[in-house]
Amino acid sequence: MIKLSFLNLFRRKTRSFLALLGVIIGVASIIVLVSIVDGLFLQFNDVINQYKGLNVMEKDAVDQPFSILDEGFANGLERVSGVNVAIPEIWYVPEKIDGKANEFSFSTTSVYGLDIKKQNAARQAGWIVDIDEGKTLAGNDTGFVLIGKKIAKDYHKFVGAKIEVNGKKFVVKGIFKGESDLIENIIVMNLPDAKQLSNIPAGKVNSFTLDLDDPSKSEQIRQLIEFKYPNQVKVYSAATYTKTFDETLGQFRLLVFFVAGISAVVAGIGIVNTILMSIRDRIKEIGTLKAVGWTSGDIVKMVLFESVLIGIIGGIIGIVFGFLIDVVLEAVFGLGFAVTLPLILEAFLFALFLGLAAGIYPAYRASKLEPVIALRGG
Repeated sequence: MIKLSFLNLFRRKTRSFLALLGVIIGVASIIVLVSIVDGLFLQFNDVINQYKGLNVMEKDAVDQPFSILDEGFANGLERVSGVNVAIPEIWYVPEKIDGKANEFSFSTTSVYGLDIKKQNAARQAGWIVDIDEGKTLAGNDTGFVLIGKKIAKDYHKFVGAKIEVNGKKFVVKGIFKGESDLIENIIVMNLPDAKQLSNIPAGKVNSFTLDLDDPSKSEQIRQLIEFKYPNQVKVYSAATYTKTFDETLGQFRLLVFFVAGISAVVAGIGIVNTILMSIRDRIKEIGTLKAVGWTSGDIVKMVLFESVLIGIIGGIIGIVFGFLIDVVLEAVFGLGFAVTLPLILEAFLFALFLGLAAGIYPAYRASKLEPVIALRGG
C-alpha cells in the first residue's frame, strides 16, 4: 500500500512538485528564522556570561549610543557600597572603516571608548578579556586601538598596522578574541579618542561600567543604585540583560510562528488540492480496488499515506534547504545561526502534521465513493 501511494505521487509530477514546494518553503522558513534567533541568543549569552559587572545608562534610553550622562556622575556611583570603580564609556557606530561604508547589520563594527586607567584598576576584565596578539592599551595611549579578530580578518590588519575610522588613523596595538563575533567586531580605544570621533558633548559619556567588590552581589547593588537615582539612570546586570533579551526573543518567536502558520495554510491547501485532483483522476481505479475487496479504511490509509509522504519528503528537503540558506546568510551578512536537533525535529514534525492534516478530507471523500459509481467514472 505504501509503495502504491508513493507511485501515485509521480503520476502528476508538476502537481506533486507544487504541493511539495509549499511544504519546503514552510519548513525552510522555520529553520532559517528560528536558527538565526537561536544563534543570536547563543552569541548574546556568550557575551553576557563573561560580563561580571553592572552597566549604568540614562533612564529610558533604548541603548548605550542613545544614552547621555555627565562624566562626573562616576563620583556618585563610586560612593555606592560595593562599587569598586565606575568606568566611563562611549559607544559609537562609525560611518566608515578604512574608507568603506560600515553598513548596518547584525555584525556592524562598533567603537568602544573607555577610561583605560580606570579599566586597568578594575578587578574584573570587563568586555575585553583575552589579548591574542600584541599588547593592551595603556592609560595614556592616544592614537592606538585594540581590534577584535573578526575585524583583523575582515580588514587584513595586524599588530602595528593602521586602521582608519571616519577619516582618522589609528595604530593597532593589540588584537583580542572573544566568545562571539559580537565581541570580535569592536574597536577599543581610549576615551579621549572616542570623544573626538563621536562628537559627544564635553563632559558627557554614554554609560558607565561598574566594577564590583563582589560580583555575586550585583543584583543588590543594582537595586540600591536605582533606588538612590530613581529618575536618572537604569542599571543593567547580566540577569536584566538576559531578561530583556528573552522578551525580545519571545517576540521574534511569535513572528516565526505567524510565518509558519501562513506557510501551513498555503502548503495545506496545495496538498489538499493535489490529493483531490489525484482522486478525481483515479476514480475508476478506486472503484476497482473497492470491487476486489478493499475497504473504506484501506482507501483512507492509501490516501493518507500519499499526503503524509508529501509532508515527509517536503520536510526533509525543507530542512536541508533552510540549512543551506543559513550558511549563505552567514557567509554574506555574517548572521550566526544555530540549527539544533530539537529545531530539526520540530520542523520535521510540523511537515508531518501538515501532510497528515491536509490528507484527512481527501481521504474521507475517497472512502465514500461507491464502487459501481466509481467504475462508471463518477
